[in-house]
Amino acid sequence: MMKNEIGVRRLVEFIWQTGNLHGEIFSSDNTALQGAAIHRQLQKNWDKDCIAEFDLKLPIQIGNQEYIIHGRADGVHQKNNNYDKIIEIKTSSVSFDTISDSKRNLYWAQLKVYAALLMRTCKIDHVELELIYFQTNTNKITHKKSLFTKVEAESFFTKTINILDKWIKLKQKMLLKRNNSIHKLHFPFEQYRPHQRELAAAVYKTVVLHKRLFVEAPTGTGKTISTLFPSIMALGQNKTERIFYLTAKESTRQVAEKSLLKLQKNGLYIHSITLTAKEKIIFEEERDLKDDKNPYFIGYYDRLKPALMDILQNESVITTEIIKKYAKRHLVDPFEFSLDVSLFCDIIISDYNYLFDPLVYLQRFFKDSDKDYSFLIDEAHNLVARSRAMYTAEITSAPLRTLLTKFETIHAPAPNKIRTNLKKLQRHFSKLRERLSDSKQSFLISENYYEKFLKQLQRFNSDAQIWLKQNPDHLLFQEILDYYFAIHAFIKINSFYNKTFRTKIEIDNENTVVKTFCLNPSSLLHQSLKKGKSAILFSATLSPISYYQDVLGGKKESLSYTLSSPFNIENLGIFTTPKLNVTYRFRSQNESKIIAALSAMVHAKSGNYLVFLPSYNFLKQIHTAFLCANPAFKTICQSTDMDAKAKKTFLDNFTKRPIEKVVGFAVLGGSFAEGIDLKGNSLSGAAIITVGLPAFNEETAELEHFFDQTNKNGFEYTYQLPGFNNVLQAGGRVIRGMNDTGVILLLDQRFNTARYTRYFPAHWQHYRQSYSIKQLEEQLSFFWTHVNPNF
Repeated sequence: MMKNEIGVRRLVEFIWQTGNLHGEIFSSDNTALQGAAIHRQLQKNWDKDCIAEFDLKLPIQIGNQEYIIHGRADGVHQKNNNYDKIIEIKTSSVSFDTISDSKRNLYWAQLKVYAALLMRTCKIDHVELELIYFQTNTNKITHKKSLFTKVEAESFFTKTINILDKWIKLKQKMLLKRNNSIHKLHFPFEQYRPHQRELAAAVYKTVVLHKRLFVEAPTGTGKTISTLFPSIMALGQNKTERIFYLTAKESTRQVAEKSLLKLQKNGLYIHSITLTAKEKIIFEEERDLKDDKNPYFIGYYDRLKPALMDILQNESVITTEIIKKYAKRHLVDPFEFSLDVSLFCDIIISDYNYLFDPLVYLQRFFKDSDKDYSFLIDEAHNLVARSRAMYTAEITSAPLRTLLTKFETIHAPAPNKIRTNLKKLQRHFSKLRERLSDSKQSFLISENYYEKFLKQLQRFNSDAQIWLKQNPDHLLFQEILDYYFAIHAFIKINSFYNKTFRTKIEIDNENTVVKTFCLNPSSLLHQSLKKGKSAILFSATLSPISYYQDVLGGKKESLSYTLSSPFNIENLGIFTTPKLNVTYRFRSQNESKIIAALSAMVHAKSGNYLVFLPSYNFLKQIHTAFLCANPAFKTICQSTDMDAKAKKTFLDNFTKRPIEKVVGFAVLGGSFAEGIDLKGNSLSGAAIITVGLPAFNEETAELEHFFDQTNKNGFEYTYQLPGFNNVLQAGGRVIRGMNDTGVILLLDQRFNTARYTRYFPAHWQHYRQSYSIKQLEEQLSFFWTHVNPNF
């Protein structure tokens, strides 16, 4: 429950919901918008004595704290200066007769609570409750009425509050224990690392002052604990209500969990939860079951409260494994259970999607803006590409012919509306294809969306949703459902369409593909960040910060902070090659120079090395040439089809410290160029070949043009800076601890130009230029002798 104010609907759903869990396969967004429009339409026809959107509030005392029960009745009728009727409108596409008893009971419970609030506020002895049910696919309206006395209202409300009382007191007890533990909490390490205290102070001020902070904190700063610890201190002072720790990768979520466990050992009492994607957390035995056959769905709400009480009283740092343990014990679906548990947690660790993705964000937290939440956004450089992907959707004509053919051949009732809409949609695709053909181009990019096409998609989905609900056993159910989801995503993304969006038409294997993509979702990220009061976006590689502020929802008043590396810069050797041209045209003819530079690196000191290349094809080419020149070396290569086990095997070659040293070849920007921690002797150096520019295509060309038109440097924003971030991340694999030593070879003459050197971090500014292989060999020898006199 939210502190101070409790909404009637949330109250009723928590206290009185019973029965089965029904997986909502249809988005509630369009349903909510449609429902709001129907509400307004019905309210407009009421007589003048009926007051729409009637506000109801009642203060209550639980424990030592006052709460406001607050709701808004759809309508309250007034007669002779007295209120005699409360109206609640509900909308759905299914008939009233088919609604479950548990659902109907919830509708009436909401009306009963409204009645209790009204009767406590006004001196009336009874009131009529009217439930108006509007069936959206038929426009049929069902009216249900019931007389409710003050005695009945008091009895129902008292019973409701008595149940709530137990949960509020649990929450109060947890809050008091949490705050007391935070007041006694100390930083979990004996001393701060260099610059760590300053970072923690900056984070604390950002949370308390409700600001937005962009931080570049190099490897070794201790970013996770330096952001979590001060945020928790602010939480203990009631300066923020809840902390969301958002990451791009599972590995960083695990680091956050470990940090909380460390604080827990130091006396912290706090409830945190790590949210996991549905497909990764549900039990195998429920994966292919329908809702009405799933034992973890059947009776879910009857078992939910005991399960919640059990886990909250016995666990604090709640991981995926813990959720599954309690879900199994209480026979509840683990994914839905994790979401219900999260409402009682102080810290929520999750993927970026749960805040930023318009298709899957957590509505229970983020439906409204400006809550007192704090967002800690780890590895924020990843959010640039991720956010563009979140606001990209495409729809293809591919399923149309297949579906229409199957409707003609299968022996099952074929839905006329669905078939008609599919044919209309096919004609719209044909018109777009003709438009592309007339342009004499292989693709067509427009600043506007195609309105008639979009409306036909909406018509299809409106009818498809009704049909899918009515025909769950139809032979084509799954295929229609899959196309419905694809269209829904396309419609949803297009609802955000503004000057930063583009629509592309192209042909793929004879199918017409329409794609909506966002060039710069910064304003949309800004709106997401406004769902909280403070945000800290941090990464080891956030240079230049002005660029990331531009593209990640930074405001004019947003703050920035760049920390120096805590490591001794003399332990890292940086070498550039001003005479080595590895642009696409010259790669093959300079292959021998690349191999000579790599050979110089691996022969200078026995150790493990990584070589990063811009593509798999170039990786294979250089790997083959390297082996020919260095047949005695053990080598391993990243491949396109590596699963988690294969990736672990790749890394084990470094971390298990075998007698035989290894040279690994990996792709720049790939899974081994970021987020891996090879400390000590696990890695002696890395070579980075090319500046890592993203591939040129029609969409990146459009992106470059867009930034040029908005007074930015289009080439920098589109190609140079995203590519250079991959370079910085790859280079960051080398020095991971205070006593680590290693080298980085930047094998591309472009690294030597001012365009790049001005963006070198401070701990790279001591780079050395190697004009020849001989000079590189001498510099490497000098470096290793200097950092290790016994070398």
